[in-house]
Amino acid sequence: MHNQLGELEMIQVRDLGVSIVMAPHPDDETLGCGGTMALLRKLEIPVHFIFVSDGTMSHPNSKKFPASKLRELREKEAENAVLTLGGDKECIEFLRIKDRSVPYPDDAGFAEIVEKLVKIITDIKPETIFIPWQNDPHPDHKATWEIISEVKKHLKFNRRILEYPIWLWELGNPEDVAVIDRMRKFAVNIEETLPLKIQALLAHESQVTRLIDDDPEGFMLSPEVIAHFNIPTEVFFESK
Repeated sequence: MHNQLGELEMIQVRDLGVSIVMAPHPDDETLGCGGTMALLRKLEIPVHFIFVSDGTMSHPNSKKFPASKLRELREKEAENAVLTLGGDKECIEFLRIKDRSVPYPDDAGFAEIVEKLVKIITDIKPETIFIPWQNDPHPDHKATWEIISEVKKHLKFNRRILEYPIWLWELGNPEDVAVIDRMRKFAVNIEETLPLKIQALLAHESQVTRLIDDDPEGFMLSPEVIAHFNIPTEVFFESK
């Protein structure tokens, strides 16, 4: 899929300015744009991380890690990942929406989460907001895109929206390529911070190991999936 994207315009990281990463689940922030965030932090540019869902459906059948304990674990892992990337604990926000229940426009709770995020984002006034790519085939990823699409209508300052793909590399199809071809396509050279990105990903221990060993159907990022992100560039799309 990488080689089907065509020519990518390189982004100068400094031009991104103060940034917010909207992560549907803990680990999306690292997979999608961890290297770029680490570069921003090396330049001492503020980066804020907003985790949308609580991530508790990764191991729904675990007795050792019921939802409350799993949420606590995944938040701690997210915090460790952010710190590894050079982020600050004070710049992390957990919205704690139930995993796989992030609301769409017609769902209960959509207006409330939009209102909350308008306030948070207005207080930060980022120059760039990173969100999941609009066609990423996970309901929470698409819902997060819908939420920010509504939020941006209420923001009274200029900001850039860059979309990062997660599942495109594994599950993409020709229709996805057609959508992307209507967007601007960018890349960031993260060679310098790729080791930090991988270290941050390893901080999400529940997602990359069998730390939770009592749910045979529990989620784990496979080596094949991780390989898509263990490369010296990160890709972003922007609506024209």
